[in-house]
Amino acid sequence: MIMKGNIVIALFLLAGVVLSPVCASAQLPEALSVQFEFEGMGNAMINSLPVYAGAIIAGDPLVLGADWWIRIDDSTWPPASNPQARWDYLFNNFAVHDAPSFSWTIVFDEQSCATKPVWEIHHATNGMMSGTLVVVVTFTDWNQNCILDIEERMLAMYSGNLIVMKYGTGIFAGYCGLGSFNGSIQNSDPANWADEYVEGSCFLNLQNCQVGTRESSWTAIKSMYR
Repeated sequence: MIMKGNIVIALFLLAGVVLSPVCASAQLPEALSVQFEFEGMGNAMINSLPVYAGAIIAGDPLVLGADWWIRIDDSTWPPASNPQARWDYLFNNFAVHDAPSFSWTIVFDEQSCATKPVWEIHHATNGMMSGTLVVVVTFTDWNQNCILDIEERMLAMYSGNLIVMKYGTGIFAGYCGLGSFNGSIQNSDPANWADEYVEGSCFLNLQNCQVGTRESSWTAIKSMYR
């Protein structure tokens, strides 16, 4: 019986030695790439402050099923009670017409807004990450008459860059980095300021900014988005 007991103890010790490297290897790497697709709804004309929110529907398991939102600082815009005035303000002051491509582009950043838009991704199990972003929205003049007709506002394309702040939680704690995204905006009734459906994809390049030796990298990332 004593020999059996010793054998059992030895097996447990051996299992611990074997499993230890596996657990260590399960830790997330210093650098991490995350790619995903998302969808959601929002309305910048009749909501103050404007929020677009939804879910991550495909992609990396680390964020699959997570909720996301984007908030836009509209404190310098006309009030939401007058959506036409809000649209006119943005279009007349910030829309850039590109004649060769028959398009108008509006950039949502610290120029068109009081501060940069902010974003957050929250996964119920894996944690949260957040930061700031710049969104470029492009409308196409399909009939090429140099006028953005109401029906041409039913579809827009968007793209942009984002920064991941190093204040995440859970798995994402200590990570920072850069990302890019693109997609489409669909509005079934822009004449009546209907809510907009958005869909798109996003790619994040993350790195461990938690350790002191990573501070120089974090400083470089921040400088790119000032």
